[in-house]
Amino acid sequence: MNVFQKCLRRQMGNNRYTDYVDTCRKKFSNANVSQLASGSKPIFDDMYEQLKEENKAGISERLRDMADTVTVAFRITRYFAFVLITYLLGNVVLLMLNLNYYVTCVSVLLMGICFLYKLVEFVSNKYCVLDAYLFMIYKSVLEKLSKEVSCN
Repeated sequence: MNVFQKCLRRQMGNNRYTDYVDTCRKKFSNANVSQLASGSKPIFDDMYEQLKEENKAGISERLRDMADTVTVAFRITRYFAFVLITYLLGNVVLLMLNLNYYVTCVSVLLMGICFLYKLVEFVSNKYCVLDAYLFMIYKSVLEKLSKEVSCN
């Protein structure tokens, strides 16, 4: 699960998130990208209705959570090159140490499992178009609510 999906599920609930994803999938399959902006109105309105009763502290907490989520997503993407280089260097060092064959195999296998975890994390966060789209709608709703609460 990517970080945007985790945030949206935490903030909106699993059922609403699933409904939003189903709506987006229909829009993505039936429309081109230029028509998606007009198709986001029902999702925006539903999110707005759900969040409009929030007080200023609740909205600012949601904005902080959203900012933290974006930070984590950027960190995962930015540090993947470091993870890849570390994995490759670790394998080279293990092979050059001339350890016992079984120790080397187990070590390479364990590092490979860790690398696969980081690879799946990177790919799921890098290519999460629907979740990023929903996250941007959620961001717009929070910004609108933040402005309305500030004015009152």
